[in-house]
Amino acid sequence: MKTSTTSVLLADFQFLTRQGIATLINNLNDFNIIEQIDDPKELAPSMNKLKPDIVVLDVSDDDAYLINELEEIKSKEESSFLIISNNQNRQSVQRLLSMGIKGIVTKNCSEEEITNAIKSVADGNRFFCNNVLDLVVGNEDAEDCEPTNLSPREYEVLKLITKGQTTIQIAESLHVSVHTINSHRKNILKKLNLKSPAELIVYALESGLVNS
Repeated sequence: MKTSTTSVLLADFQFLTRQGIATLINNLNDFNIIEQIDDPKELAPSMNKLKPDIVVLDVSDDDAYLINELEEIKSKEESSFLIISNNQNRQSVQRLLSMGIKGIVTKNCSEEEITNAIKSVADGNRFFCNNVLDLVVGNEDAEDCEPTNLSPREYEVLKLITKGQTTIQIAESLHVSVHTINSHRKNILKKLNLKSPAELIVYALESGLVNS
């Protein structure tokens, strides 16, 4: 858990949406916007100078310069990133995941969803709305945009599942009961809108939620 104010760099290149997101962040306790930028070329210098805890960034699919810049920055900086975008496609989402981006939502998400995403990423957790996750697994007709937020323990269980461990083995590894692990499995499947452990493994690996 964070115990001090979280510094935020807000990079959104449309005035109205930048102001809206800034207002939303300013209403959160223990979050402080240290700079707002409106030019993609300012991102790297601002990151290098300010070293923010979290970067809230507008990324469009067709902005090749910004995506390449982001990949370069992400390889050097330790800040966490939350991507908020109007439009995403499967390829761009997978590229963002491969960079280690922990949060991706769309501008269709509600205020609550976006604030939850900001808090989750600031706490070191991942947060992807279902629109984004559906793109990754090929369901581009999804209309909902509900948050999918796995807890750190659920990610731990998910990683062990993808390694082929049984429920009993996972329970022994984590020093908890089999009942607890079964509960985690059910919660993970529900949050990711999946029906079976087999789907879960394929989904986790293809989406980049865990590494193979």
